Amino acid sequence: MRTVLDMIAGRDAPLASGSNGMGRVLADLDTHQCRFPLRGEGVATRFCAAQVSESDWLPGAPGRCYCRFHRRLTEGRGTGAERAAPRLLERLA
Repeated sequence: MRTVLDMIAGRDAPLASGSNGMGRVLADLDTHQCRFPLRGEGVATRFCAAQVSESDWLPGAPGRCYCRFHRRLTEGRGTGAERAAPRLLERLA
């Protein structure tokens, strides 16, 4: 099981099928390759690099530069305040 310390250190990042276990640096990514960070810092950060379909590729939208595996991994998360915001807005309306 991946621990919090593993996450902070960038170890054992969850990998999508079809991605290179080592990842790629940003400068080496082609268009439509997953930009989910796997490990490293700054310019040495390695990204998933699995192919992202044309229909799923929507830069600027949250998670839309990620492959389906990593997008699903990150969907629905957020802070407590972010999760509570829709309910708060409903009460204010």
